[in-house]
Amino acid sequence: MGDAVTPELTETERAGWKALGSSYRALAEAAAKGDLTEEDVGATLAQTGQIELDPARFTDALHVPEDAGAYAEALEGLLRRIPDGWGRWISCDAGWYPLIVDLDAAMAAIWPTYVVQQVKEKFGSLRFYFDAEGLPLEDPRHRRLDALLRDAEERSLRTCELCGADAVLCKRRGWLKTLCAGCRGLEHNRGYVPVAG
Repeated sequence: MGDAVTPELTETERAGWKALGSSYRALAEAAAKGDLTEEDVGATLAQTGQIELDPARFTDALHVPEDAGAYAEALEGLLRRIPDGWGRWISCDAGWYPLIVDLDAAMAAIWPTYVVQQVKEKFGSLRFYFDAEGLPLEDPRHRRLDALLRDAEERSLRTCELCGADAVLCKRRGWLKTLCAGCRGLEHNRGYVPVAG
């Protein structure tokens, strides 16, 4: 797990990283819509060069999602399982926080010292990478950890990543996201359609 001293970002550092993240998200959205221009890329790169940030401090700091609500304490505990240098953040939306918190608690009950390496959305599904350090692969407890992980990943394909409601895997251009009917109707999700399956 991480070092005993986890860096705290200053308000200025948080604001800088937030601005940078917003700029890159805007680039990604423009690219997804087919509206990306050279000027957009140039402006974002210029902004990146003006913000003084320490990538190592950012990576090792805790990044409890702002929308964590009732899950904040449990998610912070999970983030503390991530070793230095891996990046202590969760790269998915709030609808999956209950899945993640439940998975962490169940895995910790089996192997309390397991290490989290990454938690994210990929291809519309939850991805949760871990290492049960010291637990042999052939140990039945390791198989139980793997089964818990598979179950959470499968449930994520039926759970809206945004709100946690019943959902289906959807596609827009080349992007996959698991969304309920209501969240598909939100402006930023227009164009996502259920994947036939």
